[in-house]
Order: sequence, then C-alpha cells, then structure tokens
Amino acid sequence: MQPLLFFSTGYFIYLGRAVDTVVHEHHAVQIAISLENEIEIISSGSVMKHRAVIISSDEPHECRTHNHAFLLINIDPESKIGTGIKETYLTADQITALPESIVEEFLGNIKPLLINTISADAIFDAILQFLKKLSETDEHKNMDDRIIKVLKVLKQPGNAPLKIQNLSSLVHLSPGRLVHLFTEQVGIPVRKYILWTRLLTALQCIFNGCTITKAALEAGFSDAPHFNRTFKRMFGQSPSLLLQNSQIIQAYVK
Repeated sequence: MQPLLFFSTGYFIYLGRAVDTVVHEHHAVQIAISLENEIEIISSGSVMKHRAVIISSDEPHECRTHNHAFLLINIDPESKIGTGIKETYLTADQITALPESIVEEFLGNIKPLLINTISADAIFDAILQFLKKLSETDEHKNMDDRIIKVLKVLKQPGNAPLKIQNLSSLVHLSPGRLVHLFTEQVGIPVRKYILWTRLLTALQCIFNGCTITKAALEAGFSDAPHFNRTFKRMFGQSPSLLLQNSQIIQAYVK
C-alpha cells in the first residue's frame, strides 16, 4: 500500500506503514488506528496496548506500531468534530481506547477501499464520515450566503492574511456575529480556519517542489522558522519530514 497523506481544513491524515515516535506532544487531537495488530502508547511511564486510541491535545506520549499498517488522524481541537470527540471520549482521561465495535465497523468500511484501490477521495470521505459519527456532529446543509462569500475570499490564492474586521465589513456583520456564525456553519473558528488555509497553501507549495522557505513566505508566514514552529506545534513533527518522504508518499491537499 502506497502511503497516503491528506491535508484539509482542520485535518491532517496519514495512512501507511508507521514510524515509531519518541516522546512528543501536539495541539491536534489524535486518533491512531492499527489496520493489523495493537498499538503501544507510552505515557507517564505506563504502556497501553489497544487497536485504536484517542489522544487529547498537548498530551506527551510515545507511539510504537512495529511497522504495521496504520491510520493517523490529527484533528483541530477547536473544530466542531474535535470538540465533539473530546466531549464524548476525553472527559475523564487524556488517552483512551476506542470501543472495539466502532473500530471493527470502521475497518470493515475502509479496508475494501484500500484493497480495491478506490480513489483517494473515497478513502478521505469514508474517514470524514467516520469522524462525524464518532463526534456525533454533522454539517449544515444550507450555508448562509455571507459565510459562502467569506469562504470564497479566504480560499483565493495570493491573498494577504485577512483580519476579522475586514471580513465582517465585507459581509456587513459585526465581528462578533461573524465569528459565531462562521463557527456554527463551517465547524471551525474563523481565526483557526485562516491559519489552516495558510498551512495548506504552504504544504501545496512544498509538494509542488518549493523549498520550505519559499512555501512559508507564499503562505503569509514571516519566515521558515515561523512556519516550522506552527506546523510542529499542531502536529508534533517538523514539515521537513514531508520533504524527506515526498517521493514515496502520495499527498492530497483539499
């Protein structure tokens, strides 16, 4: 199976053979699912072995997968799905196992997609459906025209980082009302959405052959160290790993 890497607003998803990690932490809520045997998670000196685990934000841990096929899902903790997962599974513990029945149902849905080499979009959509069910959330079917307009502006390439005040004036809303409505309908706070669009722009540049320095500047970061710090804070690893593995990983930025 060729390793797959998906980046989308609020998500960073890796599917492939895993590399064991040293002790680290990240701001994203993380779901780790082995397609084969159990995963070992080491935290605070204790070792947990599970088929699938959820790790809360900023929780130091070490992961051992013994080179098994592995799905790693990083979710913005301020997104609707991220907060839903935390409220459902992480109120008592910072690291917890997913119920076996949920894991088996998900693996039963996704394994045929991998075996039959269905399109990457189908795999990504199956993962998103799993996350929505897990967090007991769903998307709004009818989005407010003002939010649609804001999203179009934020997605335009080459835009300088925009402030909430500028966006709210554009659609004739107060800043507070825009923040509330955007979060309600898009599922992630507008400030976090802006940060994710900058991360995605930088990553697309990297996969198009740009250096990290050029990608960082193209995305509106002050310099490469600023981009590196932001990426590592969210995901617990340096974006330079993407460059090292770019020849063997099939990446999708959506």
